[in-house]
Amino acid sequence: MGEIKGLVSVTIPFYNAERFLGETIESVLAQNYAAWELLLVDDGSIDGSTKIAQSYVGRHPDRIFYLEHEGHCNLGVNAARNLGARNSRGEFLAFLDSDDVWVRKKLEVHVASMIEHPEAGFLIGPTEYWYEWDPEGNGNRKNEVPAIAPGNRLYPPPALLAKTVTFGKYGVPCPCSFLVRRWAFERAGGFDEEFNPSTFQHFEDGAFLLKMYLHVSVYVSGTCLDKNRCNRFSMTRQAATIRNFEAARRFFFRWLANYLHKEEVADREIWRAVRKESWFYCLPLPVAALARRVQWRIARGFAKEGSS
Repeated sequence: MGEIKGLVSVTIPFYNAERFLGETIESVLAQNYAAWELLLVDDGSIDGSTKIAQSYVGRHPDRIFYLEHEGHCNLGVNAARNLGARNSRGEFLAFLDSDDVWVRKKLEVHVASMIEHPEAGFLIGPTEYWYEWDPEGNGNRKNEVPAIAPGNRLYPPPALLAKTVTFGKYGVPCPCSFLVRRWAFERAGGFDEEFNPSTFQHFEDGAFLLKMYLHVSVYVSGTCLDKNRCNRFSMTRQAATIRNFEAARRFFFRWLANYLHKEEVADREIWRAVRKESWFYCLPLPVAALARRVQWRIARGFAKEGSS
């Protein structure tokens, strides 16, 4: 499939997302930047979200498309994102989860940044964590924009790798902020489908980020142009027990070590960061979970002391 210069191919993977899917799609339709196509990837939904997606395809058949896995299977968000990318035509790829939204000028500003920095293969930016959409469910918590790497600058590979994701110095950008050149997505091999419903879907975004940080230059935007809906109904929130989370971290760090060995990464700073974060995952899972709980309590204690 030929690449169309300037076109942004937006993939929205969805699974039982009828409550928010329409609002998410409308935020794409409202973009100031007109050169986009939208791929709605059904990851085996059994609610009304399939009909919602197909209704948008019917209204905009020239630029909105419906995809699903063979047999209407549920293969996980990364497989759905990759399916969208494989069937797209854009020079740029963007990914928007089915309960998140974009600000009207999101694509306009971020495409301009990528054009200004042609050496950048990947763009990330800060995201507003959106609690105020549901004040009752989120305890009247105020919206916030967590810090990521310092913005409005270009980072060559692998400058961000040892300083981000689970390594603590910089925060983790949300997928709704990503803008990827097609060649960069292909160089990194797309999203890793080892993270799926039969394994662990925690850290699937982190795995993609680490691959991109290793292989391509990254432009960090300083402008927040998207909202991540902090949703008590989400699968991530429902599954995030301490034991599940620790098992997922164990899976992630094993994946990461294998990936770095496969890519023949010898950078000492990267390996020091990995060992610092993952050493206790050599321990049995219950012991590792206890060690992590103690580590979190110590960290919270230091945070309280620093703010007093």
